[in-house]
Amino acid sequence: MLLPRPASRPLDLNGLPAASRLEARAALAITAIATAWFALAAAWEMFGPILAGHYASSAGVGIIAENMLRWKIAGPVWEYTASQPPPAMYYCHHPWGIFWTTAAFMKVFGRHDVICRLPAVLLSAATPPLLHAIGRSVYRPAAGAAAAASFVVLPITLSFANLNALEVPVMAWTLLGLWGYVRLTQTSRRRYLAVSALGLTLGMNADWPAFVLTGGLLVFGAIRAYLLPKRVFGPVHARRYAQWWVLTAFIAALTVALYVALFHQAGKLGDLLASYGFRSSGNAEPLSKVLASRRYWIELSFTPVAIAAGKLAAVVCAARLVLLRREHDALPLLYLATATVQYVVFRQGADIHIFWPHYFGAYFALAGAALVETAAALIERAAARRAPDDAAQPAPAARPPPGALPAWPPPGALPAWPALAALALWLAPLAAVLRDGLPALRYARETGGRFNERGHLIDSDGAKTTFLRWLTPRLPAGAPVEMHEGMKATWAQVWALGGRVVTPARPTPKQEPPRGAYLVDTRFMLDRDQASLARRFDITAVGPFWALGAALDPQTAVDPRAAVDPRARGIEAFSFREREPGLLAWYLVSGTEPEREIAPDPFLTWELRTHFGQPAEPPAGAPETLEEKRIAHNIALASGDGARAAALLAEISAALAPLGARFDDGTELLGTTFHEGARSLLTIFVRAGGPAASDVALSVRSRVVERATLSTTMADPIYRDVGLPTAISPQRWRAGFLYADPVPIRKRPGTEVFWASLRARDRGRAPALVDRGGASEVEVLRLR
Repeated sequence: MLLPRPASRPLDLNGLPAASRLEARAALAITAIATAWFALAAAWEMFGPILAGHYASSAGVGIIAENMLRWKIAGPVWEYTASQPPPAMYYCHHPWGIFWTTAAFMKVFGRHDVICRLPAVLLSAATPPLLHAIGRSVYRPAAGAAAAASFVVLPITLSFANLNALEVPVMAWTLLGLWGYVRLTQTSRRRYLAVSALGLTLGMNADWPAFVLTGGLLVFGAIRAYLLPKRVFGPVHARRYAQWWVLTAFIAALTVALYVALFHQAGKLGDLLASYGFRSSGNAEPLSKVLASRRYWIELSFTPVAIAAGKLAAVVCAARLVLLRREHDALPLLYLATATVQYVVFRQGADIHIFWPHYFGAYFALAGAALVETAAALIERAAARRAPDDAAQPAPAARPPPGALPAWPPPGALPAWPALAALALWLAPLAAVLRDGLPALRYARETGGRFNERGHLIDSDGAKTTFLRWLTPRLPAGAPVEMHEGMKATWAQVWALGGRVVTPARPTPKQEPPRGAYLVDTRFMLDRDQASLARRFDITAVGPFWALGAALDPQTAVDPRAAVDPRARGIEAFSFREREPGLLAWYLVSGTEPEREIAPDPFLTWELRTHFGQPAEPPAGAPETLEEKRIAHNIALASGDGARAAALLAEISAALAPLGARFDDGTELLGTTFHEGARSLLTIFVRAGGPAASDVALSVRSRVVERATLSTTMADPIYRDVGLPTAISPQRWRAGFLYADPVPIRKRPGTEVFWASLRARDRGRAPALVDRGGASEVEVLRLR
C-alpha cells in the first residue's frame, strides 16, 4: 500500500518537509555530481565549428540572431541578405524566444561559434538543480537527487544538451515554472508566484509544447481548487492560488495573441498552419505500427531499462494521485502528456527528427523522484511492521514559533536510511542506462545528432567547413557565394562563410566567371560538369572542393609562402594536413574531428591536371606520405618508369592490410589502412582496371552484427552507406593507376562490419568479384 507521510511531519526553516542531515547532504552530493557531469557533457566541443546534421540548426539560430542585430528587426530570418529583409521572410513556425535570447548573447559577446551553443549549455547545466529542487520540494531530498540523476544519464538528454533549438529551453524554463508553482502551493509566498509566471512565460516563448504543459496545469489547477471538494487535495490559499491561475492564464492568452498578431502581420499564419498540418501527417497509420518502425530510435534514445521504468512510474504516479491525493503527483503526468502530444500527434516530425521525444527526459526525471519516494515509503512500512509493538514512537513535533531555530534533526523527522536505500536501488538501473548513454553521446556528436539517419549517407562536413573558413578571408568583402547543389549546403556552411550572402548555384557557370565565388564538391558532381569547369576556368582545389570565380584572386587564394606561379592557369591544388587534437582541444574544440591545416600540394595538382587533360609538371620533391607515394606511383607509370612504379607499389602494399579482391573489370582492392582517432579513418587503396562504366561507383556500407557488451539496447538493424564518392570519378580512372578512397568511420554501438564493392547506381550491371564464390562485397573492416 502506498503510504502518505504523517500530516504532522515537521518543516524545516524553508517550509519544506524535514529530512535528516545525512539524507540532505547525500542528496546534494549526488545532485552536484549529476550537474557537473551534465554541464561537462553539454560543454564538450562548445568552442568548435558547427558542422552538419541536426546540430546545424544552432548555426541557423546564429544566422537569425546576426540578422536581427544587423538589420535591427525583431523577426527571425534564416538567410543572409544584401538588404533589409521584409516581414515576408520571417520564420513563423515557432515562437521567437530562442532567437531573441541568442541575439542578446551575440550583442554582448560578439559573433562566435560558441554563442550558437552557449544558451543551451547554460540552460542544460541549470536543469538538474531545478529537477532536484522540484523533487526535494514535492517529496524529500533523496527524491530530488533521483530526479537530477535520472535526467543526466539518458542518451537523448546527453546527446542534445548543447543543441540551441527548442527542447532544451522549453524544459529548463517550464521546470522553473513548475518549481515556482510547487513552492507557491506550499508557502503562498508572492515571490514564488513571480517565479512560476516567469518560468512558464519564457517556456511558452521557446516553443509550443510549453503551452500544452501550461494549459494542462491550468486545467488541473481549476479542477483542484474550484471544482473538487477541498477534502480531496486539502485546503489552498484561495486568494494567492486565484492570483496564480488568473495571471498564468492571462500570460498564456497574451502570448498566443502576440504571435498571432506577429505572424498575421508577416502574412505567415497560413504557412504556420500548413507546416503543422504537414508535421502531423501520417496519423492514419496505427500507433503500434508507427512505434514499431521507430523502435531502434526509441531504444537508442532512452534504453529499454528507462522505458520500462517510465511505464511503471506512470502507473505509480497515477495511483499516488488517486489514492494519496497529493496534487503534486500530477506534475510528472502532465509532463508525460506534453511529451506524448509532441511525439504522437506530430508524427511526420518524429519520423525525421530523432530528438522529437526529448521531452520524455523531463518526465522520466520527475517520475524517478516519485518512484524513489514511493520505494522509501514502502521500506519504512516494512521496517515498521518488523519493529516490536511496544517500540517507542517519537511524538510529532509542532512547527517552532517565529524566530526560534528548530532542533536538528527535527523531532519526528523520518530516518535517512529508507530514503537512501530507495535512492541506491534507483541508481542501479540508472547505471545501466548510463552504460548506453556514454557511447550514444559520442555517436551523436560524430553524426551531428543524426545517429543512423535510417541508413542514409552521413558526412560531418568537418573538412568542408575548414575549406570554407580558409576561403572566406581570401574573398573580397561583400562578394556573394554560389554553392553547387553537390555542396549540400546547410546553415552551418552559410555560418562558416562569415555572414556572406549565399545562393544556390546554377548547374555550371556560363563562359564568364561568376561575379563572386562558385563552390563545388566534386564528390557529388557529375564528371562531365567537372570537366566543363576544368576546361573553362582557373580552379583552386582543396581536397575534393573546388572554388572558382572572378572574386577569387589567384594571388590571395594560395598560401603566400608557396612557390606557385600566380599567372599559371588551370587547377592549383591544396590538401588537408590532419593531426590529432591535444587534450584541451579535444574537449573544448573537437573530440570527433582532427585538427586540419590547408597546404599547397604539388602531387595533387599533378593528379588533377593529368586527369582533366591539363599540362602537369611532376613534383620536384620526393614523396613522404602514403598518399604522396600513391600519386608518385602514378607519375612513374605515366612517364613509363615501370621499375620505379613497381618499387613504389611494393612499398605501398607493405603498409596495407591486404585484401586481394579483384573484380571482373580488372579493378583490384589492394588493401586498407585504418587510423583510429578523434575521427577514425579507413582508407581503401584501389588499382584501376581502366575507366569504369558511367553508373559504377565504389561503395562502402556497414551493418551492426552484434549489440555491445552489457548493453540493453537492440543492435541497429539497418544497413548504412558510409563511403563517400571518390573525388576523381571512376569513369575517369586510368588502367594501372592507384586511387585511395578515404572512408570516415563513425562507429555505431556494437560490433559493426564494413563491406566494399563496385556498385551500379542506376541498376546497371555492377562488376563482380572474381574467385569470391559469387560474392558481390568484400569485408574491409570489423570493429567491436
